[in-house]
Amino acid sequence: MRRRFAILLLAGLLAAGTAWAQVGGGGPDGGEYGGPGGGRGHGGHGRGDGDASRPRKPDRPPPPDKPVNQIEIVGVVRAIDPRTEQITIAYEAVDALNWQPGVLPFVVGKSAMLNAVSVGQKVRFKLDSQRISDIRPF
Repeated sequence: MRRRFAILLLAGLLAAGTAWAQVGGGGPDGGEYGGPGGGRGHGGHGRGDGDASRPRKPDRPPPPDKPVNQIEIVGVVRAIDPRTEQITIAYEAVDALNWQPGVLPFVVGKSAMLNAVSVGQKVRFKLDSQRISDIRPF
């Protein structure tokens, strides 16, 4: 009877140890939040990235060094629409915001800004609450 109990206990411990290792709890690499063996796709539920030699990509860009309303953006005016109070600008890359070069219509904070620039003109502008707060020729 004791031998049967010892065999069942040993089998249970082996099964539990295998299950524990699969969720990232066993061994030096399988901690719940780390190690190369703890990442998804490696049998674990941890947050390891699976390869410690590769840097982990951030989930989102880091916050800008300056407040967004102080970042100056450079671009060329492509269109002015007084009806919607928008200026379409082909802007250069903005490293501080992690923006690639692009073309977007921007709403102006004050309608008088529409008269301050003309189509084809290179400008500097700032945004505040996703609206142009300041715009001037470059």
